[in-house]
Amino acid sequence: MASFKHDHTHLTSPDPEKTVEFYTEVMGAKVIGKQEALGSQMFELDLGGIPVRVSSKTGADEAWTGLRHGLHHLGLAVDNIEKTAAELKSKGAEFVVEPTQLRPGLKFAFIKAPDGVLLEVIEKSEG
Repeated sequence: MASFKHDHTHLTSPDPEKTVEFYTEVMGAKVIGKQEALGSQMFELDLGGIPVRVSSKTGADEAWTGLRHGLHHLGLAVDNIEKTAAELKSKGAEFVVEPTQLRPGLKFAFIKAPDGVLLEVIEKSEG
């Protein structure tokens, strides 16, 4: 069987610059590259070690006739969810689910990101 490793998560947007602005200004991502690809700008981001690409289209757009669903959310680990939530709110992040303790040692929250993407912040601890 083939062996897979994560290479990147690709987000498409009608306004890639606005999406990049959210991930850099609100989520603290760093732009690590920018290139012309398929007639549009493609941005390469580092989101806490997660390689994220943002563009207005992908190489599958012409061939893929189905719905472009598939990404439900990105899960982002944090050390202190309350502190993180306060910081994100101060930057304008909109929470869909406020920080919640599911069980001892596991807290989570969901944030609305541009273009229908959902971000989960999750705190795991001994509990």
